[in-house]
Formats: sequence, C-alpha cells, structure tokens
Amino acid sequence: MQHSLLFHRFKWIENLKNQTNIPLPRKKWLIKNYDTQLSIVDVLLQNRDLSSEHLEPFRLSDKMHSPDDLPDMQKGVDRILRAIENDEKIVIYGDYDVDGVTSTALMIYFFRAIGYPVDYLVPHREKDGYGLRPAGVDKARELGARLIITVDNGISANEAIDYAAEVGIDVVVTDHHLQEGELPHAAAVINPNRTDSQYPFKTICGVAVAFKLCYALGQKCMSIDTYKSFLLTHLDLVAMGTISDVMPIRDENYAFVKFGLKVLSNTKKPGLIELKKISGVKSDAITPITVGFFLAPRMNAAGRMDDAALAVKLLIEEVPDRAREWAIRLDKLNRQRQTLQQGYLDEAVKTVQNNGTINDKVLIVENEKWQSGLIGLVSGRLKEKFNRPAFAFTRDNDGNFVGSARSIEAFHVTQALTRFSHFFLTYGGHHKAAGLTIPQEKYNLFKQEFIEYVNRELKDDSFIDELEIDSVVDIDQINEETSRQIQAIGPFGETSPEPLFLLEDGYIRDMRTLSMEKHLKFILRKGNQNFECLWWGGGKYKDIVRPGQRCDIVFKLNINVFRGTRRLQLTIEDMALKE
Repeated sequence: MQHSLLFHRFKWIENLKNQTNIPLPRKKWLIKNYDTQLSIVDVLLQNRDLSSEHLEPFRLSDKMHSPDDLPDMQKGVDRILRAIENDEKIVIYGDYDVDGVTSTALMIYFFRAIGYPVDYLVPHREKDGYGLRPAGVDKARELGARLIITVDNGISANEAIDYAAEVGIDVVVTDHHLQEGELPHAAAVINPNRTDSQYPFKTICGVAVAFKLCYALGQKCMSIDTYKSFLLTHLDLVAMGTISDVMPIRDENYAFVKFGLKVLSNTKKPGLIELKKISGVKSDAITPITVGFFLAPRMNAAGRMDDAALAVKLLIEEVPDRAREWAIRLDKLNRQRQTLQQGYLDEAVKTVQNNGTINDKVLIVENEKWQSGLIGLVSGRLKEKFNRPAFAFTRDNDGNFVGSARSIEAFHVTQALTRFSHFFLTYGGHHKAAGLTIPQEKYNLFKQEFIEYVNRELKDDSFIDELEIDSVVDIDQINEETSRQIQAIGPFGETSPEPLFLLEDGYIRDMRTLSMEKHLKFILRKGNQNFECLWWGGGKYKDIVRPGQRCDIVFKLNINVFRGTRRLQLTIEDMALKE
C-alpha cells in the first residue's frame, strides 16, 4: 500500500493530566494512520488484518465449517436419533448466561420443529452452581430422562456424567470451553476445544456448537426446505450468544453475527420482539452494541437475580401477551440488578480507598452479603475505574470465598492464578477473566501472597490506558457515504473493534447537557463544516469543556435516525483541549 511507512507509524498523545489539572484526554492516543490521502476503507481493512475479499457478497454456507469437522458429531447425532426412534425422554441441560439460554432455546426450537417433545433444565446460579452436577442428573432423572444433551457446558462434568451412566442415562455433551483434564465418558463430546480437535476455527460459542448439532441433525430429520428455513430463522439466537460471550468477530463468527443481526431485526420470536420494545431498541438499528448493552443485560439479569429459566421462557414463548409479561419481568430484574450493582461498587471503591490498597497493582475486595451473580460486574467496574486487575469475593453457604476476577491486557489472570492453585477448591478462566473458590482458612494468606506477587510482576507502565485510533480524518471524509462504507465492513466486535477517528483543531459551539447532566451534546466547527457531537457520560466535563474552546476529538462515525430523519452524528470517545 502507498505510504506504508506512514500507515504503520504511531503517534502518542501524552495525557495532559500529568501536566495540568485538566483530566483530558482521558487516555493515551495511539494513532495507526495519519495520512488522510489514504482510503479509509483500505486503512480499516489493514488495521484489522482483513483482505479486500472481506467486502465481497457471500452466503452463510460460504463461511461455515462443516459440522462433521467437530469431534464426535456423528456419535452425537446417532445417539440422539436412536433416542428419537426409541421414544426415549430427552432433557436439555443449559447454563445461566446468554450463551447458555440461547443454546437451550435453540435446541428446544429444533425438537419442536421435528415434533419431538423434550424438557429442559437450567441450573440456578446460587443453588446449583455452574454446569452439570450429580444433583442436576437427579433432576433430569425425575423427569424420566434417558438422554441428557448439555449445551454450553459439560466438558468438565466427569463426575456427573459417570453418575448418569450409573443410573442409566446417557449424555451428549455440546460445549466450547477448554478441556482441562480427561474427557468425560459421555456418549459424545462435541467441542471444538477438545485437545484432539481438528476443527479449523475453535473460538465459537456454545450456541454455535448447538447450531452445528442442529445442522447435522436437521439433514437427517427434516425436508430440505424446512431444514434451511430452520437454520436461517434461528440465527438471531446464534448472533446473540456469540456477541454476549465476546467471541472474536472473525471467520464463521463474522457470518453468524452479520446474518444473525439481520434476522434479529426482523425476528418473529414474540419474546425477542417484546424484549426489543421494552429495551427501547429500534429494529432498523441493531448492532453488536445493541445486543451487548440493551438486550443481553436483561437476559443475564434472570440468572444473576433470580432464575435463568425465565430467560429461556422468554425466548421460547409463542404467545405475545405472555412474552410481554416475561420481558417486563426481565426488565424489572435488570433495574434491580443495576441498583444493587451500583451499591456494591460504591462499597468496593470505599474499601479500596480506605484500606490502604489503592496503590497495589491488583485490587481485591470482599463482602459476604454480595450476591455471587453480581461480583463479576463489580470486579469489572473496579478494573475499568482503576485500570488494574481486580477481584471481588463473596461467601457461599459453606463459608468458602467465591471470587470473580477481571484483568487488563498486560496481565493474564488465569495463568497467574495457576501459580496459586494449591489455595483453590476450583478455578478457571482465560486471559482477562477468571472465577475461583477458596476455603475460608486459606483466603487471607492467598490474598497477601497474590498481591505481593502481582506488585512484583506488573510494571508501572502496564497501567497506561491506551486508545487505539484508526486514522486522522479531514472534514471532507466525514459524511454519510463514509459511514455507509464503514458499516459495510462490519459488524464490529471482539478483535474487530468499531472504528475510531481523530479530527484535529475544531472548536466547540452550542454545548448543552442531557439526562440530568450525564451527557454532553455540542456542535464541533471546523472550516466551513458543523458536526453534531454526542458524548455519553461526558457531562462530568461540563465545567472544563466550554463553547469557543479549541480541541481535538476522537469519535465514532454514526448515522442517527430520529423521526424518519437521518443525521450524521459523531459519538465522542475522548477529547484533548487546546489553549
């Protein structure tokens, strides 16, 4: 590409907070391209390591890998077909997050489509814990199960699956989590992340694995037209699970999300129609952000605050009036969750500020009154606020400390925890998130030794908060056509973030606050152009950002549709004020 040296050159904007009392910009800016003569499309493709073929039209089947590439797929299909043939009771066993409930709903829809009745179970976060356990097998046994199909769990359920075999129940596992030990002795273990798996793209979520199972079963149980219609109709569930489980928007995930969001926009599922309504979501503007910030939190609230089965009931409901009732209930639970979460966070921040640990390189807080379903949100908010790894703990019914960790790019929290595994009853996770359970008598020593370890290992520059910016732009590049071209590259998400741009040397006009001074809205003037800008959460800067002030802005380029009128809008991510 022309100007490649310029394209790969980086420019740092130092945080002015180090030099003045003005807390803007909030982060250090890393600018990947500042040659405005280059095509924005070319810049975005190269920044995301995408070829020009990315923009060519494709069908879902063009991007999907064969279900038969998944280990044990044929074994699983054969066992399920045998259960159908012999009229055996089948129970679907799910999980309590969005990936788990969409997986459960998808399997229920499949068996409805072929006219075979099944039951389902979803564990209660507080009472049952994660995954299939012997008690869960007993519940399935009470329903008369001869076959359990797990979705989004099962790869580590060795004890439960051995117990199921003892009581005459077979298990087909569908999961996507990493295999940590010996494979369970199930009728089939369908998982792209088995250690012996040759599946070409391993980072698919639980509902995507369930979708593959439906794909393979549908070829045996449905007519061609019914089979194709079923797969397309339920891509909304696959997209929601993929986005909510923060899967990389690459390879077949890109196709699942791109087509799935279109299906979600026009979904015929009464539950999703009502959920969109109560969330204030417009069907013509559904993006991964819509799912992640509006739909998923309400579905997750069921498992965090009550029973995840409520979210499954919403998804599989066929009567609009009842679907509305489920949506209202989830919305109410979500509002309760927000209130509790804010209270927990306020307590956690006070603890960090008052107990002398604010200068530690990892933050660890605990409160036995906190609900276990919310501690991951607390540790996540602490991580964001202080830009360092954070742990939040509560206590279970046995007095053990149950914790959730969230981490930064520079610190692989699960690898670090492996060094301390002798303290834990259970633990697991990945680069930036982990869960763990510690006996009461070992907790204080773990906390002391782990803080000392992180303080030694993490360098001070690990906490620099960076903002990667795709390109500097000129005013003639900020228009609806550019926005259309950007959207053609999307949808955006994990590993392919929504583009950020930098416009330099404009000045602020007509500034006002919105929503009780939470947000800022203003006009940015540069040259002969005016641009409408909206800064979510920017109200905190209302006393230092003033009309007439010159600034550089980092923004996302959006089209805002209000009452049928389309307007270009710049969504502000950061700002640098100038003298």
